[in-house]
Amino acid sequence: MKKIITIVLFFAFAMTATAQSFDEVGNFKHVSETRVTSAMFKMIGGIDLDDPETAELAKIVGNLKDLRVYTTDDATSSSKMKLFTDNFVNKNNLELLMSVKEDGEKFTFHMRKGNGDTKIKELIMFMEDASGNKTDTALLVITGDLDLNQIAKITQKMNIPGQKQIEKATQK
Repeated sequence: MKKIITIVLFFAFAMTATAQSFDEVGNFKHVSETRVTSAMFKMIGGIDLDDPETAELAKIVGNLKDLRVYTTDDATSSSKMKLFTDNFVNKNNLELLMSVKEDGEKFTFHMRKGNGDTKIKELIMFMEDASGNKTDTALLVITGDLDLNQIAKITQKMNIPGQKQIEKATQK
């Protein structure tokens, strides 16, 4: 019993540490932040819907804990976001899911695995200009109990940056 409590506390702390870590990015100058919390996802997941497709999406969204999107077009903030993300990925031993370079942009996806081959606890997508000439940068962080195949559905409905690349990543 003691082991179970220790394990539960460890994972609860890990999820809290992730959220607190990314709060720092939201405080960078010239960075826009959009955050949707578990309270909002639970509200959406609890809505009784007649449309089967929308009902399925609401059920998926109910498993999310946190969704954050950070964007900037400022060179200094872009560099800070890149450094922060690289450090976070390395420090937390996140697994590289895929990296895509197309249409002048580079997308990198890292994940923290959950239970099962397609289950994830955390997905981080970092998008930057591949040429280095532009400073447009986006960082997407999704935490929760998700199936990798469901992420494309969520991002498509929410019109999140890098959605096309997320669809490709989930086809693996």
